[in-house]
Amino acid sequence: MREAEELARRAAAAGAVVLRRQGGAFGRVRVKSSRIDFVTDADVAAGVAAVQEILTHAPESRFVVEEGEVYKAAGATAAELTDDAVWVIDPLDGTTSFLHGYPCYSVSVAYLEWGVPKAGAVHNVPLDEVFTAASGSGATLDGLPISVGNASSVDDALLITGFPYDRTITLDRQLAIFQEFVREAHGIRRDGSAAVDCCHVASGRADAFWELGLQPWDTAAGVVILREAGAIVTDFTGAPWTVETSDVLAANPRLHEAMLERIRELDPARGNVPPTE
Repeated sequence: MREAEELARRAAAAGAVVLRRQGGAFGRVRVKSSRIDFVTDADVAAGVAAVQEILTHAPESRFVVEEGEVYKAAGATAAELTDDAVWVIDPLDGTTSFLHGYPCYSVSVAYLEWGVPKAGAVHNVPLDEVFTAASGSGATLDGLPISVGNASSVDDALLITGFPYDRTITLDRQLAIFQEFVREAHGIRRDGSAAVDCCHVASGRADAFWELGLQPWDTAAGVVILREAGAIVTDFTGAPWTVETSDVLAANPRLHEAMLERIRELDPARGNVPPTE
């Protein structure tokens, strides 16, 4: 898997070059799922660069890319998330931050086999730092090993979260959880790139990350980086992350257990959560 890790790093770097070059010139801005869910020409250009970097070294590769325009522009073959081998790419995770010049957005590239992330890279573009991991080989930040922190309770933890594009039921669920955690935790941060958030937890900069309504390209690379750094990554029922997981919780094992218990108590969708003993 080290070859896949290196190729993910190269692809993420290629996308980052495009975003850095684009700067504030992000081209056309289109609305996707809601009035606050955007795609720009920069998203597409970064996706094309990342895909073409992979195809240069592995021409038979197949892809799942957040921006559908990338397939034709890059000459890429679309795949399913659960195929035997697939590259999952978010060319610009944090588009809203990018549009406003807020310095937190990334390129996220993951390699999956049968739906399981095996290698990945997240390039935090404004800071020009790269997180990578491969199954069984650990996680790194700019080539140096990283691991999760050791906070064991919410009141000792720095948490990271995000807010969903769905400003109806999903947002209501998030606010119910958020208003309690913000009272309990050391602090809460919100930067706008789920991929970067995962990496902050993996490197011990923050202690846990939770968010609702995510897509697999938001988290696939972050999941393998988190796991290799020693984190537990699940949905809100405690089931291990899969490509179908949209509500994500990631933390070191002790803190994960404590946060999962609190989320089960706080989430208005508790009817979907198996009762605890």
